[in-house]
Amino acid sequence: MKNKILVTGVFLLLVLAAGGYWVYSERGETTVYGAIEKTGRRGSRVIYQEKVKGGVVVFTKRLTGDSNTIDAGYVKKGLFGWKWILGGGFSGHSGQYFQAVSGTPFPMLVGTIDNDQTTEIKVTDSEHRNSKDAKIVGTGDDRIWFVFVNESDGPAFEIDTLSDSGNVLNSKTIDIRTSTTF
Repeated sequence: MKNKILVTGVFLLLVLAAGGYWVYSERGETTVYGAIEKTGRRGSRVIYQEKVKGGVVVFTKRLTGDSNTIDAGYVKKGLFGWKWILGGGFSGHSGQYFQAVSGTPFPMLVGTIDNDQTTEIKVTDSEHRNSKDAKIVGTGDDRIWFVFVNESDGPAFEIDTLSDSGNVLNSKTIDIRTSTTF
């Protein structure tokens, strides 16, 4: 009888310890910004948040040395708060492709806008000839564009920057087989 009580007590203690560890490891932050800071991206300025199923994709800008880094990441709302799930950033390039990862809204292309005349960004899948209009967000020097693409799209994309009259201001190509930045 004493062994049964001892075994039951040890079992309950292990269950409580495992449960406490699980709650601690799943503990999120009370704000999206808190979840971003927890990743070490201190000093980030939020440019825009796009609501997606289960969370938000947050676009931020931060100073890294002598340049700026644009970060994009998926932050998910869980039972215990907001948690950074996946993301990354680019500096020294004009954009990046975020690959498909299960449980995130990716794949996605994101880029900076450095021409004040830009009013539209058109992203075309070079192989399938499907075009999508990117969403332009932010203001001033913090203007960016992004577009969610299908996992079956690509692997090469043409990115056209257009003026309000439809003139092509700039055109770039990215082939995600060789590089995720452009």
